[in-house]
Amino acid sequence: MEYVVAIYRSRNVTISAYNYLLGRGVTCALISTPRAANVGCGLSVKFGKDVLPSVRGTLSQGETFVGFYLARNTFNGTTLTRI
Repeated sequence: MEYVVAIYRSRNVTISAYNYLLGRGVTCALISTPRAANVGCGLSVKFGKDVLPSVRGTLSQGETFVGFYLARNTFNGTTLTRI
């Protein structure tokens, strides 16, 4: 399974990004930041990779934005690739 994780250094900004996506009808979730990221506030926003092109500009404007990561669940855990 693949999905996108938006990682921020601030919990407030993470929750604002989550609420922004919900307000636009995007299916998303607040999740614990995967350990593989080794950065952030501990919370991230998870959403489908098909949504990324339409929200990329807006979500990356948060002042504590770290990056978008493509997450893949494998038998060995979650792997992250910065996109």
